[in-house]
Amino acid sequence: ISGMYAGMRSVNYYGRNFLVIPELAADNVYLAATNSNRFLSSFRLTWLTSDPDITNIWNQAYTVMLRANNIINSIPALTDGTEEEKKDALGQALFIRALMHFDLLRIFSQPYVIGGGSAPGIPVMTKFEIGSPARNTEDEVYTQIISDLTQAKSILPQNATLPYNANAYAASALLARVYLYKGDNAGAVSEATTVISSGKYSIVAAKDLPDFYNTTGTSEDIFTLMVLATESLGSDDVGRIYLKPGYGDIRVSPDLVKVFDTADARYKSYILPFDGDNKEYENDKFTGQDGIFGLYSPKILRISEQYLIRAEANAKLGNYTAALEDVNAIRAKRTIPNLVNIPDADVLAKVLLERRKELMFEGHRYFDLLRNKQDIVRAFCGDPLELNTPACTYPATQQTVIPPIPQREIDVNKNIAQNPGY
Repeated sequence: ISGMYAGMRSVNYYGRNFLVIPELAADNVYLAATNSNRFLSSFRLTWLTSDPDITNIWNQAYTVMLRANNIINSIPALTDGTEEEKKDALGQALFIRALMHFDLLRIFSQPYVIGGGSAPGIPVMTKFEIGSPARNTEDEVYTQIISDLTQAKSILPQNATLPYNANAYAASALLARVYLYKGDNAGAVSEATTVISSGKYSIVAAKDLPDFYNTTGTSEDIFTLMVLATESLGSDDVGRIYLKPGYGDIRVSPDLVKVFDTADARYKSYILPFDGDNKEYENDKFTGQDGIFGLYSPKILRISEQYLIRAEANAKLGNYTAALEDVNAIRAKRTIPNLVNIPDADVLAKVLLERRKELMFEGHRYFDLLRNKQDIVRAFCGDPLELNTPACTYPATQQTVIPPIPQREIDVNKNIAQNPGY
C-alpha cells in the first residue's frame, strides 16, 4: 500500500505534472515568455504523440494501477492478517485503481458530454497479464470505476481520523466527482451529500487560508497524498514551477485575476505580485511545507469541492435554491457576500465561476471547461509577457484539445487506437 501511494508522488503525476498541465492547458495561468523550456506543448496545446509529459502521465498512472491490482488480486490468497486488515487494504487499492482509471480517462478521452458512452476510453486493467489490450468504451471505463468505488465504500472504515489513506468518505467523494463528470447529477448530489452530512469535514475559514495548502490533515481534507519532508522532489516540487527562487515559469493570468472581488480572502491569500513585480501575478498556494520551499501534499479530495459538486449538479437539475445555498456556504468563509436574487438562468454560471476561484491551480480547470462544453478562451493571449501560442481560443470540441495516446504505447500494442487528429 505504501508503494502504491508512493507511485502517485512521482513528479510525472501528483508530485507536479498532473496538477500543472490541466491549469496550463486552460486559462487560469500562462507560461512566461522567458521560461525553462518546460510544458511548452501543454500550454500551446500542440502535443505530439511522443510528448514526454503526456507519455509519463500514462506510464505512471498505469504503474500505480498495477500496484493496486497486485494488492487486490493477492489478498484472497493471504493466510496471515485479520479480515479487517484485508478489507482495509482491498478497499484502499480499489479506491486507487478507480482514481487511476478516472484520471487517465479525463486526460486521454473526450468528455462524456461530447464523446458519449460509446466513445473510446482507455484500457481497463484489473490484473497483470501479458497481452495487447484495446481501449474500452467510456461507458465500460465508468462502469469499472463506479464498481470499484462502490465496493471500496462498502468495506472501508468511516472513522479514519487522518486523510492520508482512503476511507469510505473518500470513496463517496470521488464517486461524487465521477458522477458529475459522467452527467449523473442525481448520483453526484447523493454522494456529495453523504460526505457533507457526515459532519466530519468543514470548510476552511478565511483566517486559515494563507497556510492551508502548507498544512496537512486539516478538517477540510478528505483525501490527501502525504508528502514527507524526506520525500521532497527538490527543484521539481510543485511550488517551484510557479515561484522564485525556483523555475517561476508559470504566472497567474489577468483573465483569472479580473474575476475576483479584491476583498475575497482567496485573492488576498493566493494572488500576489510576481516576485515583487507589479506587472505580473504569482500563485502563492504552494509556497512550502515543513520548512521546505515549494513542497506540497496534494489535497486530492476536500470538502469545499463536495459543496461545489453538489451545487453544480443541483443547478443542472434545476434545483437553483439548493445550488446557491452551497455556493454561499463557501462564500461565507471567503469574506464575500452571499449571492442573492440570481435569475435561474444564471445560477449555473455563478456556480462554475465559484468553482474556478475555489479550485484554481489544483488541476481542475481544463477538465471543467471541456466537460461543460466551454471553449478555452485566453483574453491575455498575445501579450509579450506570455509565451506565444498558435491560437487564443480552442473550441471544446476540437479534437486536438485532447492529448494523444503515447506513441510508445502504440508501437508495442497494435490494438490501441490513436485519438483523432494525431
